[in-house]
Amino acid sequence: MIDNVKIKLSRFNKDLAGNPNLEFHGKSYSSEVYRLYNHEGKEKGIYLLLKYNPQKQVLKIENSIRKWFLGGFSLLDLTKKTANKAFEKIAKILGITEEEFCKATFTQCEIGLNIRTRIPVENIVPMVVRYSTFKRYQFDYGTVGFNGEDLSLIMYDKCDELLEHNKKYDKSAKRKAFNALSKRNYNFFRIEFNMFDKQSFINKDLSHIKTIGDILENYLELYSFWTKEISRIVLLNKLVLSKEMTPKQYIIARVLEIDGFTSFERNCLKRAKPNISSRIINEAIEVIHSFSNPIRYNTNKFKLDILKNLKRINNKEKELDIKRLSGNLFYSEDNIN
Repeated sequence: MIDNVKIKLSRFNKDLAGNPNLEFHGKSYSSEVYRLYNHEGKEKGIYLLLKYNPQKQVLKIENSIRKWFLGGFSLLDLTKKTANKAFEKIAKILGITEEEFCKATFTQCEIGLNIRTRIPVENIVPMVVRYSTFKRYQFDYGTVGFNGEDLSLIMYDKCDELLEHNKKYDKSAKRKAFNALSKRNYNFFRIEFNMFDKQSFINKDLSHIKTIGDILENYLELYSFWTKEISRIVLLNKLVLSKEMTPKQYIIARVLEIDGFTSFERNCLKRAKPNISSRIINEAIEVIHSFSNPIRYNTNKFKLDILKNLKRINNKEKELDIKRLSGNLFYSEDNIN
């Protein structure tokens, strides 16, 4: 569930220079820089970056906790249990207790899951047209994202990302392996929210999560946050022009069919007053929800794929409230806005 976390540990006074687990990488301003490689070894290039200011007794830790603990080529996510083990391992290496480490604060935090989808990710990405009111961007055929003021959402083909960031592996062999998995409907879509700072947590009613200990104590709540935000994602594929449509719905559906949602939204924002454009955009989203082709992949099938994955996760994350998470996905009150 958690991935990249920027951790700050105050009143830290251990001798990192004498720590055999760390590799010194020079100085940056007044901080000593170290790398803590994971169990795969230095040649795999997976490490936590440590920046230590001896004068201020402040240690900062960056990079992916998930990759460091589970492995650079792993498709698994950190559960509450494995996150505890990861932080316990870091604390032990640093020579402090887990209780001391849990007092560390953090700024940036990524909250995400790798989701297995029934169709290839490259086919889903163009369909993802909206998340809340955030600005959409598409990096390439395998990545789509949305930027806001205090958080962002990125969704991408996890297999492609693994190949790109693990160049030391035989890329052609791995690509063949992933293609074989895809033919058996093993497609992996990374859906990740990047919380920029403390304000991000405050704005999402998570202000009580301030330290590493708070993350661990409230770990299951992160699934609830994630599913609520997922409910606000809209996919547009093929609409069914139905006799049940009102004349206005029919016109909206035709424009969406011709121009696509992004152009439709942009034109609304340009030509209408904010309250009117917002109403028309919401009407368009309602048309998508009500008249998406039920045979083709759509928002509902996307959410069903996610729910199936949550049920699989529940095999390890025993305390997950699947009924509640399902309600978040399908019945969230603000999933249109």
